[in-house]
Amino acid sequence: MTVWLFWQNAYKKEFDAKVVSANGKEVVLDQTCFYPTGGGQISDTGEINGIKVLEAKKDENDNITHFLETETNFNAGDTVHGKIDWDRRYNIMKLHTSAHIIDIPLRKNYGNVMFTGSQIYPDRARMDFNIEKMDDEVVKTLEDESNKIVKMNLDVISRIITREELESNSDLKRLADTTHYEKYKTFRVVEIKGIDAQLDGGTHVAKTDEIGKIKIVKRENKGKNNRRITIIVE
Repeated sequence: MTVWLFWQNAYKKEFDAKVVSANGKEVVLDQTCFYPTGGGQISDTGEINGIKVLEAKKDENDNITHFLETETNFNAGDTVHGKIDWDRRYNIMKLHTSAHIIDIPLRKNYGNVMFTGSQIYPDRARMDFNIEKMDDEVVKTLEDESNKIVKMNLDVISRIITREELESNSDLKRLADTTHYEKYKTFRVVEIKGIDAQLDGGTHVAKTDEIGKIKIVKRENKGKNNRRITIIVE
Protein backbone atom coordinates (compact mmCIF):
# COMPACT_ATOMS: atom_id res chain seq x y z
CA MET A 1 0.00 0.00 0.00
CA THR A 2 0.98 3.63 -0.38
CA VAL A 3 2.68 5.03 2.72
CA TRP A 4 0.41 7.76 4.10
CA LEU A 5 2.84 10.51 5.05
CA PHE A 6 -0.04 12.78 6.13
CA TRP A 7 -0.70 10.40 9.03
CA GLN A 8 2.93 10.55 10.12
CA ASN A 9 3.09 14.34 9.90
CA ALA A 10 0.10 16.45 8.83
CA TYR A 11 2.40 19.49 8.55
CA LYS A 12 4.67 17.97 5.91
CA LYS A 13 4.22 20.05 2.76
CA GLU A 14 6.65 18.44 0.25
CA PHE A 15 8.00 14.96 -0.32
CA ASP A 16 9.97 12.74 -2.70
CA ALA A 17 8.53 9.42 -3.85
CA LYS A 18 8.94 6.66 -6.40
CA VAL A 19 6.37 6.00 -9.10
CA VAL A 20 4.64 2.65 -8.62
CA SER A 21 2.51 2.96 -11.74
CA ALA A 22 1.47 5.65 -14.22
CA ASN A 23 -1.36 5.56 -16.71
CA GLY A 24 -2.14 8.75 -18.59
CA LYS A 25 -3.22 11.29 -15.99
CA GLU A 26 -3.24 8.77 -13.11
CA VAL A 27 -0.18 8.16 -10.95
CA VAL A 28 0.35 5.88 -7.94
CA LEU A 29 3.35 6.60 -5.69
CA ASP A 30 5.02 4.53 -2.99
CA GLN A 31 4.35 7.33 -0.48
CA THR A 32 2.45 10.60 -0.49
CA CYS A 33 1.41 13.68 1.48
CA PHE A 34 -1.81 14.00 -0.54
CA TYR A 35 -4.85 13.18 1.57
CA PRO A 36 -7.36 11.23 -0.56
CA THR A 37 -11.07 12.03 -0.73
CA GLY A 38 -12.83 10.14 2.03
CA GLY A 39 -14.20 10.17 5.55
CA GLY A 40 -16.03 13.41 4.93
CA GLN A 41 -12.82 15.27 4.06
CA ILE A 42 -12.07 16.62 0.61
CA SER A 43 -8.87 15.59 -1.18
CA ASP A 44 -5.71 17.65 -1.14
CA THR A 45 -4.57 19.40 -4.30
CA GLY A 46 -1.08 20.51 -5.31
CA GLU A 47 1.50 19.35 -7.82
CA ILE A 48 3.87 16.53 -8.73
CA ASN A 49 6.95 17.60 -10.69
CA GLY A 50 5.15 20.85 -11.44
CA ILE A 51 2.02 19.13 -12.84
CA LYS A 52 -1.19 20.01 -11.01
CA VAL A 53 -2.81 17.32 -8.88
CA LEU A 54 -6.57 17.78 -9.08
CA GLU A 55 -7.58 15.01 -6.67
CA ALA A 56 -6.31 11.96 -4.84
CA LYS A 57 -8.35 8.81 -4.21
CA LYS A 58 -7.63 5.57 -2.36
CA ASP A 59 -8.60 2.07 -3.42
CA GLU A 60 -9.64 -0.93 -1.34
CA ASN A 61 -5.96 -1.76 -0.71
CA ASP A 62 -5.22 1.76 0.57
CA ASN A 63 -3.12 2.64 -2.47
CA ILE A 64 -3.56 6.30 -3.41
CA THR A 65 -4.00 7.39 -7.02
CA HIS A 66 -3.18 10.99 -7.94
CA PHE A 67 -5.30 12.44 -10.75
CA LEU A 68 -3.27 15.00 -12.71
CA GLU A 69 -4.29 17.88 -14.93
CA THR A 70 -2.27 16.58 -17.90
CA GLU A 71 -0.79 13.27 -18.98
CA THR A 72 2.77 12.49 -17.93
CA ASN A 73 5.67 10.45 -19.17
CA PHE A 74 6.37 8.99 -15.73
CA ASN A 75 7.60 5.40 -15.60
CA ALA A 76 7.58 2.93 -12.72
CA GLY A 77 10.64 3.52 -10.57
CA ASP A 78 11.01 7.22 -11.41
CA THR A 79 11.66 9.55 -8.48
CA VAL A 80 9.28 12.51 -8.36
CA HIS A 81 8.72 15.50 -6.08
CA GLY A 82 5.28 16.32 -4.72
CA LYS A 83 3.99 19.44 -3.03
CA ILE A 84 0.55 19.99 -1.53
CA ASP A 85 -1.37 23.26 -1.56
CA TRP A 86 -0.48 24.05 2.03
CA ASP A 87 -2.78 27.02 2.72
CA ARG A 88 -5.74 24.98 1.49
CA ARG A 89 -4.73 21.92 3.53
CA TYR A 90 -4.12 23.93 6.71
CA ASN A 91 -7.58 25.47 6.59
CA ILE A 92 -9.06 21.99 6.09
CA MET A 93 -7.12 20.81 9.15
CA LYS A 94 -8.51 23.66 11.25
CA LEU A 95 -12.06 22.99 10.06
CA HIS A 96 -11.82 19.25 10.69
CA THR A 97 -10.60 19.73 14.25
CA SER A 98 -13.34 22.34 14.74
CA ALA A 99 -15.96 19.74 13.77
CA HIS A 100 -14.66 17.44 16.49
CA ILE A 101 -14.69 20.28 19.01
CA ILE A 102 -18.30 21.26 18.28
CA ASP A 103 -19.34 17.67 18.98
CA ILE A 104 -18.19 18.08 22.60
CA PRO A 105 -20.65 20.79 23.80
CA LEU A 106 -23.32 19.28 21.58
CA ARG A 107 -23.23 15.97 23.45
CA LYS A 108 -22.63 17.66 26.80
CA ASN A 109 -25.65 19.94 26.61
CA TYR A 110 -28.13 18.09 24.41
CA GLY A 111 -27.84 14.43 25.26
CA ASN A 112 -26.98 11.52 23.02
CA VAL A 113 -26.75 13.57 19.82
CA MET A 114 -25.01 11.90 16.90
CA PHE A 115 -23.48 13.09 13.64
CA THR A 116 -25.64 11.95 10.73
CA GLY A 117 -23.29 13.36 8.11
CA SER A 118 -20.44 15.79 7.60
CA GLN A 119 -18.23 17.24 4.90
CA ILE A 120 -15.03 19.24 5.24
CA TYR A 121 -14.36 21.68 2.39
CA PRO A 122 -11.39 24.05 1.97
CA ASP A 123 -13.36 27.09 3.17
CA ARG A 124 -16.13 25.65 5.35
CA ALA A 125 -17.47 22.53 6.99
CA ARG A 126 -21.02 21.26 7.30
CA MET A 127 -22.33 18.93 9.98
CA ASP A 128 -25.68 17.18 10.33
CA PHE A 129 -27.05 16.12 13.72
CA ASN A 130 -30.07 14.17 14.92
CA ILE A 131 -31.19 17.00 17.18
CA GLU A 132 -34.74 18.33 17.52
CA LYS A 133 -33.94 22.03 17.21
CA MET A 134 -31.06 24.29 16.28
CA ASP A 135 -32.17 27.78 17.31
CA ASP A 136 -30.22 30.93 18.23
CA GLU A 137 -29.70 29.74 21.78
CA VAL A 138 -28.24 26.40 20.69
CA VAL A 139 -25.97 28.09 18.14
CA LYS A 140 -24.67 30.54 20.77
CA THR A 141 -24.01 27.72 23.23
CA LEU A 142 -22.11 25.68 20.65
CA GLU A 143 -20.04 28.66 19.51
CA ASP A 144 -19.21 29.91 23.02
CA GLU A 145 -18.29 26.55 24.49
CA SER A 146 -16.39 25.42 21.38
CA ASN A 147 -14.27 28.56 21.37
CA LYS A 148 -13.50 28.11 25.06
CA ILE A 149 -12.02 24.72 24.13
CA VAL A 150 -10.07 26.34 21.27
CA LYS A 151 -8.50 28.81 23.72
CA MET A 152 -7.47 26.01 26.08
CA ASN A 153 -4.69 25.19 23.60
CA LEU A 154 -5.13 21.44 24.00
CA ASP A 155 -2.99 18.89 22.20
CA VAL A 156 -4.62 17.03 19.32
CA ILE A 157 -3.03 13.61 18.93
CA SER A 158 -3.66 10.48 16.90
CA ARG A 159 -2.90 6.83 17.52
CA ILE A 160 -3.62 3.41 16.05
CA ILE A 161 -5.61 0.92 18.13
CA THR A 162 -6.49 -2.73 17.65
CA ARG A 163 -9.95 -4.23 17.21
CA GLU A 164 -9.72 -5.52 20.78
CA GLU A 165 -9.10 -2.01 22.10
CA LEU A 166 -12.04 -0.71 20.08
CA GLU A 167 -14.35 -3.44 21.35
CA SER A 168 -13.44 -2.60 24.96
CA ASN A 169 -14.17 1.13 24.55
CA SER A 170 -17.91 1.74 24.40
CA ASP A 171 -17.58 5.39 23.40
CA LEU A 172 -15.36 4.61 20.41
CA LYS A 173 -17.39 1.58 19.37
CA ARG A 174 -20.47 3.79 19.36
CA LEU A 175 -18.83 5.88 16.64
CA ALA A 176 -17.74 2.92 14.51
CA ASP A 177 -19.35 2.39 11.14
CA THR A 178 -21.15 -0.84 11.98
CA THR A 179 -21.70 -1.56 8.28
CA HIS A 180 -18.07 -1.50 7.19
CA TYR A 181 -15.76 -1.53 10.19
CA GLU A 182 -15.79 -5.34 10.51
CA LYS A 183 -13.22 -5.67 7.70
CA TYR A 184 -10.57 -3.65 9.57
CA LYS A 185 -8.06 -4.99 12.09
CA THR A 186 -6.71 -1.65 13.28
CA PHE A 187 -8.30 1.77 13.70
CA ARG A 188 -7.08 5.34 14.00
CA VAL A 189 -8.20 7.49 16.90
CA VAL A 190 -7.93 11.29 16.98
CA GLU A 191 -8.01 12.69 20.51
CA ILE A 192 -8.42 16.23 21.78
CA LYS A 193 -6.30 15.61 24.83
CA GLY A 194 -8.31 14.64 27.86
CA ILE A 195 -11.78 15.58 26.63
CA ASP A 196 -12.68 13.78 23.39
CA ALA A 197 -11.63 10.84 21.20
CA GLN A 198 -13.12 9.78 17.88
CA LEU A 199 -12.40 7.25 15.15
CA ASP A 200 -11.05 9.37 12.32
CA GLY A 201 -8.67 9.19 9.37
CA GLY A 202 -8.41 12.88 8.53
CA THR A 203 -5.81 15.58 9.05
CA HIS A 204 -5.90 17.84 12.12
CA VAL A 205 -4.04 20.69 13.77
CA ALA A 206 -1.65 19.87 16.61
CA LYS A 207 -3.03 22.45 19.07
CA THR A 208 -6.59 23.71 19.36
CA ASP A 209 -5.62 27.40 19.49
CA GLU A 210 -4.30 27.15 15.93
CA ILE A 211 -7.95 27.24 14.85
CA GLY A 212 -8.48 30.88 15.81
CA LYS A 213 -12.24 31.21 16.19
CA ILE A 214 -15.10 28.91 15.19
CA LYS A 215 -18.16 30.60 13.75
CA ILE A 216 -21.49 29.03 12.76
CA VAL A 217 -22.61 30.89 9.64
CA LYS A 218 -25.64 28.90 8.58
CA ARG A 219 -28.19 26.45 9.94
CA GLU A 220 -30.74 24.37 8.05
CA ASN A 221 -33.62 22.00 8.71
CA LYS A 222 -32.88 18.79 6.81
CA GLY A 223 -35.85 16.77 8.01
CA LYS A 224 -37.33 15.40 11.22
CA ASN A 225 -34.78 15.70 14.04
CA ASN A 226 -32.02 16.38 11.50
CA ARG A 227 -30.32 19.77 11.57
CA ARG A 228 -27.37 21.02 9.54
CA ILE A 229 -24.89 23.71 10.49
CA THR A 230 -22.15 25.27 8.39
CA ILE A 231 -19.03 26.58 10.11
CA ILE A 232 -15.99 28.63 9.17
CA VAL A 233 -12.83 29.50 11.07
CA GLU A 234 -11.51 33.02 11.47
